[in-house]
Amino acid sequence: MKQIATAIVCLALSIGAVQQAQAQERPKPDPVSKALEGWSEKETLDYLRNFNIEALVTGSPAALWYHRYASQTNKTAILVRRQPIMELSKAAIPGVGNVSAETALGTMTLDEYLRHPESYAQGFIVLHKGRIVYESYPGMRELDPHFWASNAKILASLAVDLLIDDGLIDEDQPLGTYVPEFRGTEWENVKVVDALDMSAGLDVSDDGESRLDPNSVIARLFRAELGEERDGKVEYMLDVMVDAERIEPSGKSWVYSSVTTQALVFLVEAVSGKSWSDFFEERVWSKMGVEGPLQVHLSPDGIAIVHGPVSSNLRDMARVGLLYTPSWHKSSIEQIVSPAILDRTQNTPRTRDFYLEGTGRPYIERLADETIRTGARQWDAIFEDGDLFKSGLNTQGIYVSPQRDLVIAYFSTDQSQGLQRYLRPIAKSGFFGK
Repeated sequence: MKQIATAIVCLALSIGAVQQAQAQERPKPDPVSKALEGWSEKETLDYLRNFNIEALVTGSPAALWYHRYASQTNKTAILVRRQPIMELSKAAIPGVGNVSAETALGTMTLDEYLRHPESYAQGFIVLHKGRIVYESYPGMRELDPHFWASNAKILASLAVDLLIDDGLIDEDQPLGTYVPEFRGTEWENVKVVDALDMSAGLDVSDDGESRLDPNSVIARLFRAELGEERDGKVEYMLDVMVDAERIEPSGKSWVYSSVTTQALVFLVEAVSGKSWSDFFEERVWSKMGVEGPLQVHLSPDGIAIVHGPVSSNLRDMARVGLLYTPSWHKSSIEQIVSPAILDRTQNTPRTRDFYLEGTGRPYIERLADETIRTGARQWDAIFEDGDLFKSGLNTQGIYVSPQRDLVIAYFSTDQSQGLQRYLRPIAKSGFFGK
């Protein structure tokens, strides 16, 4: 009996050692798997009561929760589906997942990167000619709404461009012509086209340093949007914006700015006589065969925060990208992005010098592509071949190639913007033409 007991103990120790070794070999749990598992009542209440802008811009675990549940923190306008769903057919191209890129995690294929426990990737989709050729959801469910972050900025420019097409806005006129609240401030003489092209020339830059400076215009704007106090009181968005001061002539350089995007929201509301959400629903969302609603998150005083706080599922964000391609009819019952709007975007007169004199260089480095010509119409990058790219905080992104009839979109909770490295390799892989 004693020998049997000893054998059992030895066997147990051996099994324990094997299990420990196997546990060490397993990859670490994916941090974004929490979005699939869900949050407890205590965790949810804690985020609801204590979420702040610092948690979002630093990509903390609370940001993962906010990406899914921004509507529980902000007032939210719900733009519902008005058309029958226009289903996106599937025509898988397995080779897309084998496209490789050099990232901070090493050189690996797209499939490997999306599975990597440190990629923080949540969803990735590729559409070609309106068909889904690649789709993966490592950290979310396919119909979950997710925070667009600054990808939403292209919605702000699209709304203005629709009013330009209507003949109601002249882009060479200053904002003060249309927005009474801007008169007597530094915004008054900023041309519409300069606001569209991130070139207001004011102290409203939006970067890691300015976001964490509590006295900067952008940090104050973010706090106002969440109703956070500054010096004991909550500020309103417009009151923060009109404090902006001039630092260079408008139109001189491309300087990334969420504050400038918000100027376009006030412009659309002043010209249309509607709330931004109502205008966008009438002219865009109600024409689209989407699968879910568009959540437009609002400031405490009811202003649409279109520089970032917008949410939808991933396929519907990709459907917005389709509006800029020949396959727009697979996304909408009307051609919303007119040839004139696309031409103004792709063939902007803004130059590479205009881009590099401002804050364009980091985008060239992130995308690892020197063929970016400039930025304009709220897009972060316009390539020499006419492709368009927009990115957002914590690695959200949308890439559109009108000539290839290609759309790539993704969601993440990552500070590194690592997924950007795959966009041009996918577009130029040969799967979608030259």
